[in-house]
Amino acid sequence: MKRFFTLLLAAVATMAASATDYDEVITVTVNGESTEQTGVISVVQNAEGTYDLTLRNFMLSSDDGPMGVGNIELRGISAQHDGATLLLATTQTVTITPGDDPEVPFWMATVLPPVPVDLRAKIEGGHLRCYIDIDLQQQLQQVIQVAVGQGYQMLNAGFEDWHTTTGNYMEPNHWHSFESASGSLAALAGHHIERTSAARTGNYAARIYATSLFGIVANGTMTTGRMNAGAMVAASTDNHAYIDADSKDTDANGDPFCMPLYSRPDSLALWLRFVQDRASADHPYATVSAVITDGTRYQDPEDRDYQNVVARAKNNTIAQTNGEWVRVAVPFVYTSSTAQPRAILVTVSTNADAGQGSNGDEVVVDDICLIYNTRPTTISVKGTAVPHFSPDVKHYELEVDGEVTADDIQLTTDGRSVSVAKTLATADGGTLCTLTLYSGDMATTDQYTLLVKRGTSGICSVGAAGSAEQRYTLDGRPAGPMATRGIVVVRRADGTVRKLLR
Repeated sequence: MKRFFTLLLAAVATMAASATDYDEVITVTVNGESTEQTGVISVVQNAEGTYDLTLRNFMLSSDDGPMGVGNIELRGISAQHDGATLLLATTQTVTITPGDDPEVPFWMATVLPPVPVDLRAKIEGGHLRCYIDIDLQQQLQQVIQVAVGQGYQMLNAGFEDWHTTTGNYMEPNHWHSFESASGSLAALAGHHIERTSAARTGNYAARIYATSLFGIVANGTMTTGRMNAGAMVAASTDNHAYIDADSKDTDANGDPFCMPLYSRPDSLALWLRFVQDRASADHPYATVSAVITDGTRYQDPEDRDYQNVVARAKNNTIAQTNGEWVRVAVPFVYTSSTAQPRAILVTVSTNADAGQGSNGDEVVVDDICLIYNTRPTTISVKGTAVPHFSPDVKHYELEVDGEVTADDIQLTTDGRSVSVAKTLATADGGTLCTLTLYSGDMATTDQYTLLVKRGTSGICSVGAAGSAEQRYTLDGRPAGPMATRGIVVVRRADGTVRKLLR
């Protein structure tokens, strides 16, 4: 009987705690320099609803080779749900433990004291995205930022990493040009991309350049997909860039011709320099475009009406920059399609018109990224909008009737993929509501607080100390000196509130 109960308790414990291992690409940033590695992150749901997250066998890159750090374990993390998104956030001081990789001779964990670690993470659609900041200021004079999970930002965004293609030419990792093109005329397409040390930041940037064959200009083009050269007529849709997440084809570095994307960014931004070898009055512009799809095959320029498009962004009027770096930001326009994001096709070309421009036109590209907006545009409590709301003001006080729950607080934002965590606590005779907004890629956060007090009006008391006196009617409207007679709520410059009968 004792053995029976022992087995029963073990079974209950197994059902109460579920674990998921995420085998992810990890980007480690130290002093502004980033390197990539793969690793396993384990997420365990505990019986009481909290979570444990463990990063196993964490390594650091150095001039002398990889250094073993160890296992970073964060336990008892409180969770919040924003729709179908699970949010995890915590700040803990943890003891890093040695890893179990037999090829690592020494783990720094054996000599490190407990260190502060900050985590922000989300799990949605089966994908994990998180940032782990490890504070090693006292030991190594640096904070190590660990970004876990692909599919939220551009890969090799600074064009620092390159690989050799057929013919001993080079392409940036995760990006492609005609050096790896498909199509019946791929052998005639020439070479249109090279690494340059004339970078905006870091060591390298990508130089895209046009060439001429039999008097026909071949635009310099770079893409996250794969180029196809299929026709001598430059404007033919047989000449295009394409993606297909289900394709098994890989480039010379072993990477697919497709960049993953699992979120909904608001815009694409990049830095570039554009020079035409011979100025063209009829075709003066370079172009950049981005198309988010559900991962099924898509090509640009399109050869048919595609139903798998989630959003498009395009700027085909990029003028010459006179040798200067210029930041170009292109907003996404989302379609009414029910397609879910899975891949992004970004294409940069030396001319907005196929086969135009001149031999030697060039675009140098660096520091490309997806922009995720996080600023709130309105906040309401129990259906009443906070009057005079400004994203630049972080704290508000208000009075509402009855108790307040998290569901009573609603936000609208300027971002398509903002996640919001709401925390309520008793404070100052009311409820302190902390609203934490996370960007779609979890890279940035924003925070607002509302001190909600029970009262007879629904008036929000806004404005910093020392501002002019503010008056409101009981239904929340501003009340001027000539307002209709009745009860008016007055907030003085010192922050005190009183009711006035007129």
